[in-house]
Amino acid sequence: MTNSTSDNLAPLETIKQSPMGGRQWLVVLICICALALDGYDVLSIAFAAPGLTEEWGISKAELGLVLPMDLIGMAIGAIGIGSLTDNFGRRPLMLLCMTILTLGMLICALAPNIYLLAFARVFTGIGIGGLLACATATSSEFCNDKNRSLAVVLVAGGFPLGIYLGAAFLGPLLKQFDWRITFYLGAFMSGIFIPIVYFYVPETISFLERKRPKNALQKVQKIMKQLGHTPPGKLSMVADDEIVKTTISELFKPNMRFITLILAFGYFGNVGTYYYFLKWLPTVITDLGYTSSDGTAVLGIISLGGITGSFFMSIASRFLGIKTMMIFFMFAAAIGVSVFPYFTDSVASMKVAGFLTGAALYAVISGFFGLFASSFPTHLLGSGSGLVLGIGRGGAILGPMVPGFLFAAGYQLTTVAIVMAIGSFLGGVLLFWLPKQKRERLKSAN
Repeated sequence: MTNSTSDNLAPLETIKQSPMGGRQWLVVLICICALALDGYDVLSIAFAAPGLTEEWGISKAELGLVLPMDLIGMAIGAIGIGSLTDNFGRRPLMLLCMTILTLGMLICALAPNIYLLAFARVFTGIGIGGLLACATATSSEFCNDKNRSLAVVLVAGGFPLGIYLGAAFLGPLLKQFDWRITFYLGAFMSGIFIPIVYFYVPETISFLERKRPKNALQKVQKIMKQLGHTPPGKLSMVADDEIVKTTISELFKPNMRFITLILAFGYFGNVGTYYYFLKWLPTVITDLGYTSSDGTAVLGIISLGGITGSFFMSIASRFLGIKTMMIFFMFAAAIGVSVFPYFTDSVASMKVAGFLTGAALYAVISGFFGLFASSFPTHLLGSGSGLVLGIGRGGAILGPMVPGFLFAAGYQLTTVAIVMAIGSFLGGVLLFWLPKQKRERLKSAN
């Protein structure tokens, strides 16, 4: 059955203006699951860290070098694949990233030493970073104008969902198996989603109309019919400069430069704090005398807080200024991370402090994804979100690495926590300079 309200509209305008059908929400749901896989895969090394540290006898400094290896790959994947997805399509790159994810996790599980494990984490990170950009662009372009910001922020919320579900499953499993089960489970879940993406995520109408690949009209007609809309008789007219190859340099033209830099370095600061908190937490908790299972349980509660914060941000962004909310939550995250060491007297108090801190950290992460969708034009969405995510990986690399050296130098947890909370604090300060029109664009997209 077709949507009669879209009969007189061009395909892309139909997607933008018509109510969303079940197939479009299914694509959004699959993108949420893709980010859940990303969340699990990024934190898998944190889940595995206590066990592999004990088995291989590696020091904290060595662990601090291994923990961010996937983030190096994420920078490569986010920037490189993010640009490729604007030129070669959302769907094929999403499938490629899923395949890389599956193979990378399997190699991690089979790694006989720390060197191959580090290489496998870099390789896995390429898939993770690319999938972040692909899922953001895909979910955005399958949504109408009314639900775009809501959907993209919900997709970002899949990240903490994956960590929470991973922690819930891994807690019991790590009592029966060694740390390798973490990576086997990740490879299994990623592998399942390859055929799901293949059969249920078509190419976006926006990409097909803009790039005009072979048989573009037939592909658009087929997809529009699947979405419940009237198949068009011809493609829309597009300007010649929209068909040419997209380059990252467009993000640094005068009309985009300042917005790109604000988003990139604001994200950089926050993820430095974010990755310190999540990747070191299981090890910190076991060092305090608790079990690996306790560390996994606290991490799961933090992720549950993250789901709550992401959901709140997705709903509130439709009614409140997202810039103000982002600044508030970045300051809240900095406070939460810096005071967490004072709540380590019991597992229960760590869960409470972790839940609140996780809610703030993930609300900010989700909010950034909403800003990507509203800030970058369609033909730059993959490149723009990929570039910001890629630059942000610098903070993600430093987040786990710096504490390793600080701990090795003899600094206490209370001092390390304050140092690492500075990233979110400075990121919040930086957002004060975000152009005012940014918030207006976000509201106009709702």
